[in-house]
Amino acid sequence: MGRKNKAKTNRRVGAATAAALEVTHNPVSSGNAVDGDDLAFLKQRRQFVDGSSCETPLYPRKPNMSLDPLAMQQKLLALPPKKRSATAERLIQANKMMMDIDKLQEERGEHYDDRHVDINILKSDPSYIQECVLWIKAFVSSDFRLVYNSTSTCGSKYSPLPSCWSHITKLRPLTDNEPQLMRVDAMSFVILLAAAMRLGVPQERFSLQIVHELHAHAEMKYDCLDFDDLKSHEETRDLDESYLRFALAWVGIKRARAMYRNEEKRTMLPFHRKDDVATQSKSLLQSIEIFAKEQCQYNPDSPVGLWNLGWFTTQVKHNEKQPWAAAVEFYNLMADCCMLADKADDDFYRAEAGVEAAMGLVLGGKPIVGYSVKSGAKVQVLRDFDLTWEACGGSDADGLNMPIGAPTPVAAREAGVKETNRLREVVEPTLLEPGETVIVPHWEVSRVWNFAMKAFMRLEIFDHGQYVYGETIGWEIGEGFLKGKCGPLAPNRYNTCPQVG
Repeated sequence: MGRKNKAKTNRRVGAATAAALEVTHNPVSSGNAVDGDDLAFLKQRRQFVDGSSCETPLYPRKPNMSLDPLAMQQKLLALPPKKRSATAERLIQANKMMMDIDKLQEERGEHYDDRHVDINILKSDPSYIQECVLWIKAFVSSDFRLVYNSTSTCGSKYSPLPSCWSHITKLRPLTDNEPQLMRVDAMSFVILLAAAMRLGVPQERFSLQIVHELHAHAEMKYDCLDFDDLKSHEETRDLDESYLRFALAWVGIKRARAMYRNEEKRTMLPFHRKDDVATQSKSLLQSIEIFAKEQCQYNPDSPVGLWNLGWFTTQVKHNEKQPWAAAVEFYNLMADCCMLADKADDDFYRAEAGVEAAMGLVLGGKPIVGYSVKSGAKVQVLRDFDLTWEACGGSDADGLNMPIGAPTPVAAREAGVKETNRLREVVEPTLLEPGETVIVPHWEVSRVWNFAMKAFMRLEIFDHGQYVYGETIGWEIGEGFLKGKCGPLAPNRYNTCPQVG
């Protein structure tokens, strides 16, 4: 922390230069109002927003985390069609796919005499291909929130795994893109992807080895891997590269995160070494970041990629991000995730991203800084951590837009001079100077929290709210702030988020 480029002059700029900084003369407690849209204020993150119509925070009962998964499934399936939300309908369809998988396996019987079968034989079995497609669609549709019989996932005579998966013996860093199998075509890609999904707990490492292998083949764009070939088969006609790459990234994130959190999962066999580059926390986290960006690339309408990128930013122990800057990035990603979830009509990510966005605000994700200027007036400044003096044209800068809330034009001008000097002198954006404090907009926390809780309560109708509580890290922080049990946690307490790996 501190100042960069100390050789630069400390001379304060005058009023003429300060005029280049666009300021707003607003009362400190008010600003630009938003409309009735629950998320309208998230679109105005670079502005002060009106908090005069602050909502009363909702505090629904926390979910029962010990519910029986089968009971949860039964309550979901028992929902009358007219009472099913879009989220519930997607889960029901995914559960029906799992039931179809069970039927396919029963009808097939012990057709195969081994748990592992040559992939070329499996490719000639339409029933097996249909099952693989159902596995992929069910997991993607439900975001892995499924209840299923573990015996149906592991290889069996009713549903074997391709024998070639066991030939992928090494877990290499994702960026190496060094395949271990020869000539993986599109149908083989589908079969191996389904195998990676089925190899879950406690075989996450084996699953991730398959994922990295398929990623290498897809990235290298070998001639034998043409996803358009899937159009010529009835079972795979509606699959394309974007869908499969999105699904592959999802499995990769799930498996890499499990290994990142639990070192015991990183070595499954005696010859697996703990010091392998690909199993180090930093390498696993890098894989998660790459996969999350690919989710955004291959399915930009889904909130999932932004959600996973947001999680990545919280891991400041290994991603080398400055804590407060990470909190700002986290808040912006979760705010965008909220808006995408709303468009996708997805209550899981409405609730989860909303909870995390609330935490992001408490951690200083909207960097509003308050201080007193020379005239004694108190002002608020919404700083931009990405703004630099050079990017704005230096001393010839014109039209810098930095919202400043001040009670008088004089106070606004004084704040403008200070903020211009910070940019000119290349002060670290995350540096708080003496007398400065981070201000958390309580009403915005309340607004996004309520948006999340409304979605959470819809999930609780069929007992699926426990996913929200279990998959977020910000519930206690957001609720504690709103209840007055804790104050702002910015900028030096981002480590209140659990650091793992």
